[in-house]
Amino acid sequence: MYENFTMEDSERWIEEARKIGIIGEEGGIEKSVGRINEGDNDYEEIYRLIYPRSVQGKGNRTFAILKLEGKRALGIFGIKDKSEEATGKSRKADPMEVFAGNLYSTDKSGTGKLLVCPLTHENAEELRKIFPYTAPSSLSDRSITFGVGDRLGIASPGHLRIFNRYEASPVLAQQSVRELNLTGRNYKDVLDAATWAVFQENYRKPWGADGDHLKTEDWVETALSIGFTMLTADVSDYIHGEYKDMAPGEMEKAYKQLDDAYRKEIEKRYLGHSFEISKSLTLTFQREELERIALIYHEAIDHASLLYERAMKTKGKGKFDFELSIDETETPTTPHAHYFIADQVLLKGVEISSMAPRFVGEFQKAIDYIGDPEKFETSFREHVDIAKHFGYRISVHSGSDKFKVFPIIGRITGGRFHIKTAGTNWLEALRVIARTEPELFRKIFDFAKKSYKKAREYYHVTPNLGNLPDIKLLADGQLPNILENPDARQVLHITYGEMLKDGELNGEIYRSLYNHIEEYWDELERHIGRHLKSLHVPVKT
Repeated sequence: MYENFTMEDSERWIEEARKIGIIGEEGGIEKSVGRINEGDNDYEEIYRLIYPRSVQGKGNRTFAILKLEGKRALGIFGIKDKSEEATGKSRKADPMEVFAGNLYSTDKSGTGKLLVCPLTHENAEELRKIFPYTAPSSLSDRSITFGVGDRLGIASPGHLRIFNRYEASPVLAQQSVRELNLTGRNYKDVLDAATWAVFQENYRKPWGADGDHLKTEDWVETALSIGFTMLTADVSDYIHGEYKDMAPGEMEKAYKQLDDAYRKEIEKRYLGHSFEISKSLTLTFQREELERIALIYHEAIDHASLLYERAMKTKGKGKFDFELSIDETETPTTPHAHYFIADQVLLKGVEISSMAPRFVGEFQKAIDYIGDPEKFETSFREHVDIAKHFGYRISVHSGSDKFKVFPIIGRITGGRFHIKTAGTNWLEALRVIARTEPELFRKIFDFAKKSYKKAREYYHVTPNLGNLPDIKLLADGQLPNILENPDARQVLHITYGEMLKDGELNGEIYRSLYNHIEEYWDELERHIGRHLKSLHVPVKT
């Protein structure tokens, strides 16, 4: 994460800000700073010290994100107002008393004041109270939502710049417990990084925060209590794939071990009935098929209900989005299984915002879709029809870089879907490093190859290690091309945790990105923009 200002940094910032006119003669921030645009005179000089979009007033105080050589801080400006003292207004309402930071004079008379605040969790919580748009919200009423997991905690400004141009709502804070463990972060860090970015970019549209792939009730409560507004319920540990290929006789014996009342209930509800999902899809359940689906999924359905109940107790009805994830399995979800799961959880009172089935083909990390796009389209249409039937969005996990099928997803859903991406943002960071600091990238690539075997324990990827380039034979200018190699992309994608755990390499990666942060945000804007364009997301008018 960004380093905080030291006392010397703050004093130097004030001195330089006065010289270039950010701070006026009376010690307050000049209003014109917040209105300056790229291309205006003095823009680059001002942008060196402050993010102009972040300049926002509240009462007689002005807030802004300050910056200095890769460091950031929240600045709260004010001019001493004698009328406040005369009327005896409560000092508790003054942000300079609420936020934690160091107070400085910005002029010789002591009239102007600047509180320089570190970007801490406590200060982020106060910011969310004063500027509600910096807090996440439920996105259940939105047609298109797009998750952009930020493993480094510095990517969101680039994401917001592209979402300002497209009719899609971003889920900025999106992290699984696995990713938290690998990056050494926690849910407070993840949420706060998004909040500071939203404030910095003055992004006023709704955005979400997703506790991704949560498996336990405790983690659901933890994420929602901190302020997350979406949870992805991962019930994969309760899906019994061993029944998929079990012989009919053995399966029937196992089925009879289930509770009598449960068996009678589902047989009455599903056998002998036709379920018209759409004009092109009608489902009927054969006994063997129903028995197999029940054996595979009944515990997963019960667990989904438990996670939802804990979410309701923690957050309350209508205050969170509930996504049900059944994609972490080896076998594609059949239409019958999808219908059965959705119908059963809804009967238990679970309100689904979106569901992520396991689609045909493979959605592996960091690379394009593996499989036949025509077969995907046929199967995907059935899943979309079922989602529309029940009234929730279809969700596509590991959605980074699936350009072969993005047009299909956008067209068939009619512009109503959720996409999750994460690792592609990390890879764009490496692209910037490859272009700007080739020696560091060579070090990163060698580290990735050495740590791949350990990282592979956490992810399903199938790179051909024989296709990895010999980096010693490549000129510096060729290094960014490694990010176009699918096998190299997968190796670099999954080894992020090992790199970030290495103290020396972690420091070098962040130092490099701080020095080239605008280039990183430009790459993210371009790359995520390519995703949105391929999905046929409408451009804002």
